[in-house]
Amino acid sequence: MLLCLPVMMQASPPWRMTRSEHFEVYAQSDDASARRILLEFEQLRALFHEQTALNLDQLARVRVIVFGSVKEYEPYRLGPTADAYFAGAEGRNYIVMAFPGAGHFGMAAHEYAHLILHALGTSYPPWLDEGLAEFFSTIRTGEHSTEVGAALPGRLQTLQRRAWMPLAELVALAADAPQRQERGSAELFYAQSWALTEMLLRSPQYADGFQRVLPAIASGEASLEVLTRVYGKSADEITRDLGAWIERRATAPVELPAIGLGSVPVEVSGVAPAAWRFLMAEVMLAAGALDRAETMYRDLKREAPGLGDASAALGTIALRRGDPVSARKEWKQAIAEGITDASICYRYALLAEQAGAASQEIRSALARAVELQPDFDDARYSLALLEKSSGDYRKAVADLRAMQSVSHGRAYGYWIAMADSLNELGAREESKAASRQAEQHASTAAERAHAEQLAYIAETDLGVQFARDANGREQMVTTRVPHAAANWNPFVEIGDDLRRAEGTLREIDCSGDVIRFVIQTAAGVLRLGVQDPSRVQMRNGPADFVCGPQPEGTAVKVEYAVSRDGSAIRGIEFR
Repeated sequence: MLLCLPVMMQASPPWRMTRSEHFEVYAQSDDASARRILLEFEQLRALFHEQTALNLDQLARVRVIVFGSVKEYEPYRLGPTADAYFAGAEGRNYIVMAFPGAGHFGMAAHEYAHLILHALGTSYPPWLDEGLAEFFSTIRTGEHSTEVGAALPGRLQTLQRRAWMPLAELVALAADAPQRQERGSAELFYAQSWALTEMLLRSPQYADGFQRVLPAIASGEASLEVLTRVYGKSADEITRDLGAWIERRATAPVELPAIGLGSVPVEVSGVAPAAWRFLMAEVMLAAGALDRAETMYRDLKREAPGLGDASAALGTIALRRGDPVSARKEWKQAIAEGITDASICYRYALLAEQAGAASQEIRSALARAVELQPDFDDARYSLALLEKSSGDYRKAVADLRAMQSVSHGRAYGYWIAMADSLNELGAREESKAASRQAEQHASTAAERAHAEQLAYIAETDLGVQFARDANGREQMVTTRVPHAAANWNPFVEIGDDLRRAEGTLREIDCSGDVIRFVIQTAAGVLRLGVQDPSRVQMRNGPADFVCGPQPEGTAVKVEYAVSRDGSAIRGIEFR
């Protein structure tokens, strides 16, 4: 079938695209029918927003593909019972169906409900997910009005003829539960889910609390606990209310005014055969039909070499199959062919990094992603870290500052990278501020210590200092010196019991094995040894020293270390 696809497409009715703010309808029909379908979807969207209060503004424009007949739809059916379906991936959502009969929009409405919940990332348990979809499948449209909430005769018959499952079991049933795999129990599950959801939406006793039920269940709370708490009723009481609701069910459908053509701006245009084929390849990929999608993309590439979007899609298919090598190859080609999808450039960079590619190759892909989408924070953050690791601290800081927002989970790493880069640039005060931010977002003692260390580095300079190894041998070691510290003395050893004194130098005693400076202080006389004059910091001292008594009134200030072997001068300043 796929090999014959070009021939089939030539024989098929032409495609037209009708677009509004929220939908693109691709249809094998006249423009008036396509407009009607589009307006029905706009009505459905307004109804869904009114009944659930979900924020649909963040939802990307939905693409609806409407085949002119079941025969035209058949080659793209995903399964024997899939009379319509939705597919969604990476911010793009699709509904695929055959042309609906006049006034009957149920299947499309059911799929649109699923699409919204999927696209918004809303996680409802199966009973509520299917219950909402079933409720909105009751939408009926006419020339002058639209209604929703009519009875589902098949569901009512199931509820009237079958023993119900307990409410606690219904609302806790998992998506892969055996009861949902068997036709009989599955029908009961769908019927009860529809009935319970409809009661919560429309019953005067329950409707006011429904807006509190939705977010509580979406947050992960158990359905039964939410229902009993919000309504102040036990599971048995809710079950009795549900039975009464179904038994008397005299509720009329909700009538809504029709949306006139003048109230919704609509654009209409033709669709080139190649563009439509690319669209259906996207749908197959979004639906997970990877073999069919790959065949279609490769056909497109053979007919139009250099098609970057096709190479990008083939890379996505390879990655979903667990083949990162082929994915990287296809995405590299897509970038060379001028792909304009920033996410592909970013994902390629990640694969290249995992494969140990050269940093320049990774940097080029990330830079391309940021060029295509300046607010792509994930790509910009990765680029900043790469620039930092390669020593381009100025660019790293620029990219970090250009990020639109910093998530809580990334905040610590962000501020650490910023503080480190600013330290390298000599921006000490900014680095200290960034270090404090990192410390506030640290989640472990080690992270806090690292942040404190960067702040310490910002306050100090690298210097050298004498130390002794395990055998007592002197050696030079690096150390941190307070920034702009005057008269730093490298001869002060780590662990010294350091003391300071002022007085007058009375004598330099050279009679023993160790030269000693005799200093008169207010507290008494100090005899301080000098084992190696080259290891004493001299400030303002004479060019030569003469042993014996020193000129009267020679004022000095000394730093000396006290030990069991005596006191040793580390520094002396002549005043």
